Formats: sequence, structure tokens, C-alpha cells
Amino acid sequence: MLLLLLLISTGCDVNIPGCGKRSLPFFKKIVPPSLPNPIASTPGAPVTTATNPLTAVAPIATKPAGKSPLLDSSIEMSVTKAKPTATASATPTATPQEVEKIAFTTIEKDKPTLWTMNTDGTNRVRLTKVGTSSWFPLWSPNGKLLAFLSDMNDGKINLFVMKKGELTFQQITSYEDMSVGNSTNLKPPFSWSPKSDEIVYCYRNQIWKMNLDTLTPESISTQDPSYVISAIEWAPHRDTKYVAFLVKKGDRFFSLKLANPRLKDELKLDESSVPLSDISWTSEARDVAYISDSSKIFTASAETSLPKTIINAASPQLGPMLCYSPAESGSVLMVLAKKAIDEPLYRVAIVDKTAKDAQDPGSLKYLTEPSVVFATWSPDGSKIAYVQNGELWVMDSNNGANKLRIAAIGVQSPSWSKK
Repeated sequence: MLLLLLLISTGCDVNIPGCGKRSLPFFKKIVPPSLPNPIASTPGAPVTTATNPLTAVAPIATKPAGKSPLLDSSIEMSVTKAKPTATASATPTATPQEVEKIAFTTIEKDKPTLWTMNTDGTNRVRLTKVGTSSWFPLWSPNGKLLAFLSDMNDGKINLFVMKKGELTFQQITSYEDMSVGNSTNLKPPFSWSPKSDEIVYCYRNQIWKMNLDTLTPESISTQDPSYVISAIEWAPHRDTKYVAFLVKKGDRFFSLKLANPRLKDELKLDESSVPLSDISWTSEARDVAYISDSSKIFTASAETSLPKTIINAASPQLGPMLCYSPAESGSVLMVLAKKAIDEPLYRVAIVDKTAKDAQDPGSLKYLTEPSVVFATWSPDGSKIAYVQNGELWVMDSNNGANKLRIAAIGVQSPSWSKK
């Protein structure tokens, strides 16, 4: 037994009775980076936008120096609460913190501006000033915080976080040279922790972790300077600490890796000479799915180094985006895909049947017509919101029924929050 444990820890090939020769995965210890402290100035001071014509702005209450107000539940709301509808008996009215919201961007004066609205398209509120740029809004798993990239402070791109229902923001990084990542990526170059108290993000070919209470950055993975990190996602389950990410070098080297933010070690799950374009964790965080060569979908886990085929050329071309349903009752995999190679852009599809083996293609169920550029799940997995020809639509996730257009204003990168 001691010999077997030693072999596993070193990643050797072993002969297991009944299984044959297997290459067991192992974690590689990460060498701490030699980069300078990424915080150019002390973050933490809230950034207040100009007065919004739709709702009043109130300054955020700050905590003592060194502590972020984002996780302080004592902060009062900065948006006036809606008045209850007059009825025979008084009924409680939900505050902005207790309703699901969709955050998104639209192009105004050639720059992406950040907005939120209710899931039926009502109560639209602009969050950032026209003339500044904001990208990739992403709600925290608990639905209370919204993270996004923006250049609102001196034109430098950095990460910002705000509380739902408020119009003040906290800048949580202070870099001079942060970027929005690869222009072909549809998902943010950052990801929330399952507890909504930390964010991992990419900077200078490294993965950093930021604690929102202490605002202390910490490197958890250092890559070869010639690599580019093309996707990142923190496993959604509270008991799982892995962060999955894709790296690429040129157009002939691609790799899927896991990093453990606590132990700061690293595991390679797959390596390929064809493009790996996106990743998504199952809701229970046992497996991570990824797209290979725009035609195949595989899953892999930290417990085995053998990828499992999910889809094998069931579509003539898969889009650079896939996402598992957040519902805990089951993991339904959504993907952008073409039904015919000459279609403009993609349709929303879900995996109808997984491949039985490497020769079986599996099958997809197409839920929309072509021209979809982005899609996201509702928090309970019952709905899918998608952007088609600049319009935002919502439909039932199981069969594409009950399609409803909720916005026609050039929506980009929608993100759907919990209540």
C-alpha cells in the first residue's frame, strides 16, 4: 500500500489488477511568482458614478482601512425601495436585493456601458457612465454582488465589484496594464468562488485570487510567459476548491489544467495539438467539460487522466461556449452549435444524448434558430436567456418553448442573478 501511494504521488504508470496499465494524475507544486506586488495603489475606496438619471446615488458606507465594505451586511441600500401595490391587505414588497436581475452591456458612443434590469425587461438602470467602457458582468453565486471589468478610473482596466441594488462600486485591483483578455472569448477572464467571497482572475499569464474582505491578492498559478490563459472557472460546489483553466501557446499547443487555491498546486488534465476553446463544471463539480477542435466535447476530472467523450462531431461546428445548468438536480449541458455548416453564427442547443464511445457522435437538441452569439442559464436552470441579432430572449430550457423577447437594445454578455 505504501508503495502504491508513493507511485500515485509521483504520477508513475502502474499496473492495477483488472485495469491494466494506467497513468495516474498528480499535482505539481506551483513555484511562487517573482512579479512585483500587483496592487499599484491601495484599493478599497469606493468609486461613485455620476448621478444616474434613473435613480439616485448614495455614497457607500466604508469600514475601517484594510477592510472591504462589500461583505458588510450593515450597509444600507442606495436605491429607493419600490412602494407596495395597494391591495385589500398590505403585502411585503421585494427590495432590489431580493429579486433576480440580469446584468448586461450595450454599446453607447462606441463603448460598452453596464446596465441591469428585471428578468422581464422592466426597471432598466444604467450603472456606468457613457464614455467609459465596462465588460463581462458576472453575478456572484449568492446573487448579491456583481463583478465586471472597467476603465472608469483613469482609463486603466481593472476589476470592480458592486452590491445588487446599489450604484457605487468598489475597485478591487489597481493595475496599470490589465487587459480584457482574448477578444474571441465569450466568458469573463475571472470567476467567483462558490462562497462569493473571493475572485480568481488572470493577469500577466498568472492566476490570482482576491479575497473581498481583505483585498489581498495572492498568486495561485504561474504559467510559462509564452502561454496565454484562455478560459478560467472556479468549481461551483462549496466542498470543491479546484479552479479549471485553459492555456495555449501559438496554434499548436493547448492544455486543460486544475489549480488548488488553498494548496497552490496544479494538475494537468489534458494536452492537445488542436484548440480547446471553453470549459464548464458540472453542478456537483465532479467533472469539467471542454470543447476540442470546435467539434468534440469531453469531460475530465481530478480523479482520472482519461477524458470521456460527450459529443463527437454531432454538430458541424460548435461555438466557443458551453455551460452546465446550475440546477443541483441534474447537469444539463448547453452549447452554441451550428445545425448546418453554412448557418450564420450559432443556435442554442443542449446535449440530448451523450456519446456511448469515441465512435458514437451523441446528439444535440437545438432550441433556437441561428444567429445566437451568447447564452446563459437562469439560476434554477428552468430558463435560458440568449442574445440573437442584438436582442435578448428568454425561453424554457428543456424544449425552447415560451420564447419571450425582453430587450431589443444591442445586448451583450448577459448574466442572470439569484434572488
